[in-house]
Amino acid sequence: MGWRNRSFILLAGVGSVSTLLYLLNFRLAPFLEHLGIIDPKQGAVAVYPYLFFLLFAFYGLALATVLKKPSGPPLLGLILGFAILFRVALLSSPPVLSSDMYRYIWDGRVQTAGINPYLYPPSAHELIPLRDQEIFPHINRQEAPTIYPPGAQTLFALIATIVPDNITALKAIIILFDIGTILLILRVLKKTGVRQDRVLLYAWSPLVIFELTGSGHLEALMLPFVLLALLARMDNKSVLAGTALGIATLIKLYPAFLFPALYKRRDRGFPLAFGATILLGYLPYLYGAGGKVLGFLPSYFGPWEDFNVGLRHFLTLALAPLTASPRLVAMVFLTALLAAVAVYIGRQGRGEEFLWRGYLMVSAYLLLLPTSFHPWYLIWILPFLCLYPSWGWLYLSGAITLSYLKYIEASPGVAFGIRLLEFVPLYVLLGVQAVRHRHPEAGPGKTMTLMVEKSQ
Repeated sequence: MGWRNRSFILLAGVGSVSTLLYLLNFRLAPFLEHLGIIDPKQGAVAVYPYLFFLLFAFYGLALATVLKKPSGPPLLGLILGFAILFRVALLSSPPVLSSDMYRYIWDGRVQTAGINPYLYPPSAHELIPLRDQEIFPHINRQEAPTIYPPGAQTLFALIATIVPDNITALKAIIILFDIGTILLILRVLKKTGVRQDRVLLYAWSPLVIFELTGSGHLEALMLPFVLLALLARMDNKSVLAGTALGIATLIKLYPAFLFPALYKRRDRGFPLAFGATILLGYLPYLYGAGGKVLGFLPSYFGPWEDFNVGLRHFLTLALAPLTASPRLVAMVFLTALLAAVAVYIGRQGRGEEFLWRGYLMVSAYLLLLPTSFHPWYLIWILPFLCLYPSWGWLYLSGAITLSYLKYIEASPGVAFGIRLLEFVPLYVLLGVQAVRHRHPEAGPGKTMTLMVEKSQ
């Protein structure tokens, strides 16, 4: 039996077992309760670490198979087929890890009623006529105004017009966007001459499947526009690149940090298109909402919002004996450091290494800035890892799920030991790769910039 046949059989087996696990998903709770593995009082979410890490192990096996040797079209077809099956398997499952989708539906409902979504929180007296027993009771932070920016709100309104008040339909739309991301990653891989089977790194990631299809986070709607911006920049279509990045920023805000990576000196079209897109996105909501258009965002930077923070948390602890405001000092220092990285990357704008600079900028953002580091915030680096695999970020894409133990154990915050387990290996692995990248003797295929073989 040839290597390709063995790889096909192995991937088919891994994919089949994984599909079954995705179909069972949180329905495994009664079985694990019967075995005494989880406490019935903890709810279905207690199943998640067991389910996730089992699937992550299968994902690792599939990834090792794909990274080992080049594969042909049959294997790529198998990868894409199972990627779709994994997502469809979670289509009918109710949200367990997050209730954010209920807020999306609510914000869309408010807009279809002709009300600016930034004016009132769900608990406001003015919105009482819109309340029901299917959506409203599940909205988190009912006393807080929406945090989602205008691009997301436009999509919420559009979805509410087409398929109102339907979680399953919303998840189906999210799946379509996510499949679009996979297709765009394939396009990037083809244009750069990298083997397209590397799309498995994103397409089979349990983090992506649970957090996007399962929980419906906005990264699913944002990522296609990030990929479109990258592709447009590669084709030297600066206006299209700026417009696409602007739309991505209007959906989730933090894609704006890709601006220095995609900026090219003396190219006015890109920044003008980016700025105009942001302005046009905000204008309809500014009318009537004014300063309220920022929603909950200003409050998001308060200490009460800190969740699973890595480097800043450790730096804050180190600064505590030295200053009365260690958190503020740490935030200012790391923000200044991120700004310095952005300036440095922006000054490299004469070259054409937009993808590499994008990977560096996203990495710097994730390491230095997040006020909160929920698992789904990591997802936007995974398309870059299809080009520049990193053991550090791959490790974190699994380990970050440990942060859910906070909810299972009903603890006030993520335990220090869990943070160490999540982030210390990340820093070590990134450090090792950075050192190896500096040594010419490492050679092609072993550096961070070229850890993938080119297609034949």
